[in-house]
Parts: sequence; C-alpha cells; structure tokens
Amino acid sequence: MSKYSRTKLSGLTENQAKAGSSAEDEVEKTVVRRLDGIKNRDEGAVRAVLDERYSKFDDWPPFRRQETAEALENEFAAFKVLSNYSYELKNFEVNVLGDIAVATFSIHYQGVIRNRPFEVNSRVTSVLMKQDSGWKVVHEHFSRFPEETGQQLGASPSPQPTQSPSPTSHPSGADRTRTYAILGFVSAAIGLLILPEIFGSVAIVLGAYVWRRKQGNLGLIVLIIGIIGIVIPYLLPS
Repeated sequence: MSKYSRTKLSGLTENQAKAGSSAEDEVEKTVVRRLDGIKNRDEGAVRAVLDERYSKFDDWPPFRRQETAEALENEFAAFKVLSNYSYELKNFEVNVLGDIAVATFSIHYQGVIRNRPFEVNSRVTSVLMKQDSGWKVVHEHFSRFPEETGQQLGASPSPQPTQSPSPTSHPSGADRTRTYAILGFVSAAIGLLILPEIFGSVAIVLGAYVWRRKQGNLGLIVLIIGIIGIVIPYLLPS
C-alpha cells in the first residue's frame, strides 16, 4: 500500500478543495495502476495509462531519454524475465496545474530478473495530462538514490551487484534499428552491382522498417538507395 503526503489546499472554497482532492486521487490511482502494470507484467495495463507522446528517463540502462517505442520495447522485454516484483511508495505528493499534474515520490522496489535478485531505491517525477479517458502519463524520470541514502529511508541494505543485471540479453530497440540501417546500406550498395532485384528489395524493406522506427531521414535514405538500385539496371543500355 502506498504512503504519500498530499499538497495542501489553502485559500480555496470547499468545492474547489474537493475538486482538487479528487484530481489528486485520480492522479495517484493512475500512478499506482502504472506500477501495478509492472508488478503484474501486464502490457495492456501499462499502455492504458500512457500518453502516445510518452517518454522516460529510467534508472536502468539505457540512461538516455527513451521515446515511446523504445521505452515500451525495453520494459516489455524485461517482463519476460521478471519475477517476485514488489514496491512501496513514500512521500507521494501531487501538484495539479489545470490539465497537467506533477507527481513526485520515492519508490523502493525489488524482485528477481534473470534469476538475479535486485533491490532499488529511486526518486521519481511523473508528469501526467488529463484527457477525456482520464489522466495519462506523459513523462517519467527515475533517479536512483545513493545506496546509503536508501538505507536512511528505511529500506534494508541493498544486495545489488556493482552493475545492475540486464533486463534482457537482446540488443535494445535503438541498437537493433541501427543494425538494420547498416544492413540496409550494405544491401543497397550490393544491389547497385549485382542482383538488384534481390538486394535492392532487401534494402527497401530494411529502409522502410528503419524509417518507421526512427521517424527520421536515415531509413528514407536507405529506402531511396534501394529503389535506385532496382531501377538503374533497367535504365542502362544493355
């Protein structure tokens, strides 16, 4: 059960105070549903509370900002090797600013991943937006406490290894996309020399995939080179 302290509502009418309190309740419930989705390894429950523009700074590698596709791919991959997950929230506080809410809290969570136990104490900031279907998480920022600070918060000494166990042995979504981009360039280059129908087609497929995942120009370049590799042989005199 989560423990939290609410933002004080001073100088408001009774109706305004009730409305603010209700909004805070809904925000807190949304955050708990989000964390319960992890606990239950429920992909549907996680997706249901995330905004389509969701991004995340995690307290597990990779530590860079992850956009929606990469964040969910890494999280759902971890679900496959996660067990015995539990968590406790402390110092939960919500600031509701119209249709935007900022929830801050500390979290102590533990479990087993790839048969290795872990225990983590982190600070969390969660930014939510009110929508017709309820509050949705737009951004999360997890940041680990130093180990001694976590113990001061009342957690048991952490048995964490020096390096946190990797959620999955598979490459991250970004690394896999870069690999496909390289393969696309190689296939396109080979297609300019031999078997353009085969290698050019492979480049087109890989380019389309990279374009969709990266939402940038890299995949488009691979796609165009693949098309050129198929078309050029037909334009050259035989």
